This record gives sequence, C-alpha cells and structure tokens, in this order.
Amino acid sequence: MFNVTGESCPYENWTSVSRASCVNPDHFHCLKDEYGRIGWVCTEPIWVEKDSCPTYNVAAEKLDFFRCSKRRCPPDNYRSNEINVDRRKLSQHSDALPPESIAFINEDSETLVKETNISFEKAKHYLKEKTRVVITGVQGTGKTYLAESLVLYMNKKRRKFKKMWISSFSQLLEEKSKPTRNVDLYILDGLFYELLLETEFQNILRVLYDFMNNFPKICIIITMPSYLWKKDIAPFPKSGLENVHIDLNERNDSEKRYIMKQLMSQHYIHPENARQLHGSLRILLGKTPFKTIGFPAVISWIFKTTRDVAIDSMLNNPLKKMSEEIEKLKQSPGIEECAKYVILSYITFHDGVLDQGDVDTPLLYSLIEMFAPGFKKENLKEYVKDMVGEYLMKIREDVYKIDLNIWSKLVFVSVAKENLRFAEEKYKNFRRHVINVKDCPDDMDKAYPECFIKVNRVENLSLTGGEQI
Repeated sequence: MFNVTGESCPYENWTSVSRASCVNPDHFHCLKDEYGRIGWVCTEPIWVEKDSCPTYNVAAEKLDFFRCSKRRCPPDNYRSNEINVDRRKLSQHSDALPPESIAFINEDSETLVKETNISFEKAKHYLKEKTRVVITGVQGTGKTYLAESLVLYMNKKRRKFKKMWISSFSQLLEEKSKPTRNVDLYILDGLFYELLLETEFQNILRVLYDFMNNFPKICIIITMPSYLWKKDIAPFPKSGLENVHIDLNERNDSEKRYIMKQLMSQHYIHPENARQLHGSLRILLGKTPFKTIGFPAVISWIFKTTRDVAIDSMLNNPLKKMSEEIEKLKQSPGIEECAKYVILSYITFHDGVLDQGDVDTPLLYSLIEMFAPGFKKENLKEYVKDMVGEYLMKIREDVYKIDLNIWSKLVFVSVAKENLRFAEEKYKNFRRHVINVKDCPDDMDKAYPECFIKVNRVENLSLTGGEQI
C-alpha cells in the first residue's frame, strides 16, 4: 500500500526509517506516485534505466519509472531503492547554521575528506579480503550505524543481495541448524551485551565459532560492546577476529571532525553553543575522555539540547549528566516536562515506537498514573511535536522513535527504580538492564551504573527473553 506523507523523504535518517517501516528494509521506497504525491511503500525493488526516475503506480500497485526531464538522474542503470540513498545531502540545512558552525564545517575540508571514513574503509577491506569484521565500542559509538553503512555499500555493489540480521542467541542457533539459503551477509547486532555472564558469553562464542566455520565464504559483521571484548579478549585469537577488529573508541581527530561536521549540518546550532564547542575542541578531539559513552552520541546530545547549559559541564561525565536529565524530567513540577518523561517511557516499553494512530492506551495510562497525573491524552500530539529534534525522530506521519538509543536505557532504569515489577512485565529485554548483585562485577558497576539496576534475587536474570544457553 502506498502511504502518502505530504512531506519530503527521510534523507537524513534513511536507514532508521527503512528498518522501522518495512520488514525487509531493502524494500523501502520513498518516491512520488502518478499523481505527484510523495509517499512510501514496501515492495520488491526493480531495475531502473539510466536517465530515468522511479515512481509508484497506485492504480496498478507496482513500481515503474519515467524519463527524467528537469532533474538529474543517474547515468547508469540502478535499483529503484538506491536513488534516495544517493540523494541524501548532509549540507541541506547549512543555511540555518550560525557563522561559528559554518566556519568549523568548512575548516580544512579538502584535507579532511580524504581521511574521514577510516573505520568504514577498514571495515570494507576486512569484508572483502577476509569476509569478516568485528566492530567494538562503548554505547553510542555508532556500531550499528557502521554495520548499516556496510550493508548499504554491499547492497549497491551486488545486483542480487540477501542479508539477515541476527540479534539473539535463539536466532543464531536456529540459523546454525537450519541456515537460510542464498544469504550473502549476516549481521550479528545485539547478540552481545554487557550484562552477559562469563559462562553465557563463552557459550555464545562457541556457537559463533561453529557458525563462522559453517559459512567460511559468507560475509559476517559482528558488533560487540568494548566491555566484553576487553574483558574476554583471550578467546578471540582462536577465531582470528582480532585480525578484523574495528575499535570505534579509537577514532582519530580527522574522523571526529567529520562526525561533528555531519551533525552540525543536520541541526541548527545556537551561536553560543557553537562558540562553546570551539572552546572545547581540545577536550573533544584527541584521545576521547569518555569511557562509558561514544563520541557521536555525546556530540549529538549537545547539538540537540534546547536548554541553556554550559557545554563543559555536559562533557564532565556525560552519561551521568544524561541520567540526571531524565530524572529532572520525571521529578519536574511542570506537566510539560513530566509528559516528556511519559512519552519517552511509553516508546521504551512499546518496542521503541510511538504510533499516534494506534496508541496502547492501557500502557500509556499506566505511565500517566505513575508519573504525570495531569497528562491529557488529547494533548499527546502537542507534547510529541515539542520533543521532535530534541528527544524524538519522526519516522513517518504520526510515527516516532527515540533519537538516541542511550535514552531508552536510561529511561528503563529510571522507571525500574520506581516500579521494578512493572518494568520487568512490560519490557521483554529487561534482563539486559537488570542484574543480580552477586553477579555484578566491580568493574562493570564502576563503568556505567546509570544503564542497569542491581537486584537481590535467587534466580539468574541475565538470560535475555528467557533463552537458555
């Protein structure tokens, strides 16, 4: 079905929107129909002739293409789901930037372009030469984003390309025993998480090694938290993964500047914030001082904040500051701030999505009763609208998600501290954020305590979704 949006296509967050909209993200198309309306549809891509543009024929319920007249189209044949990727432009909002930001973005641009995508280029090389790449980093370093970028690259390079995302141990076991035919690329993203116990981690590794040995010629991308990689690095030489390792914690100055330019080009930066950023470059560049949250997440948080705050204070233990920000929303006497907390909580406990046309009313009312008794459901759209650009991202008309994944972790912990039973009942992956006191290593407890909650229980809480390892 063709879904008319009446808005421009999501060029800035194409990957996120495609994954949220279609079961198979490769089937996502944003284009015009025969009436000139902009909309999106999930359908099998077609090949489009050079100097032509794809369109969706609503009457025939199929993709088609037409000769370009006024717009510039690719000079070679291409797949219908590729044109929008090529048309995304990070500089499209540059006219809204203050002079301080523009000056920073243009600084040494000719030199930096050659050095920007070091991590991406290394990952491409590993996949091409060794069919493997393992991407590590603390939360918010962009592990999933890099994996998605590699998928887009490989998708464009091959005419027929089939991929499979594996995010749980049960999926890995099933695929190992009953492999899907003709898969070109496996992406193991979300399989590993910080609260895995040592025995569970070793069991997953054992199955993973068997899995890789079964498919030596098929490309595999693995993402993993730095905490696990460093803590249990001894087993990795057996698999050769240390030879295809990308550490996103170790980005150099050039790559960090590139990230800042990308984010600056996507958001309006208040002149005062831009000036403060210039003054903080020595902290931001060089060896990253943040041990528990990635550089991209910190910069994105700074750019999105609408509050008048000192950036230096935000950079002093940013994860703790973000956690404090969530608590201030929860404890605020103002209904608008409490409403933000309720909406963030709703999305966190509703599989990461808020669809204003299909609201889970019991869940929403439960959260309202706990945290914002003055919240009126009829004001939901107004509250959501005020959060876009700061906390929320618009996927499509009336559908939203949380812009930074780290907010979901912090919100879950915040809700669990108030009502642990509710949090466990409503969140299927709660075991990724709840751990027994006896199982919690001291180093993890010191590393990022804001992202999990400790409890005194007899049973093992670390098995995600009730899976047995």
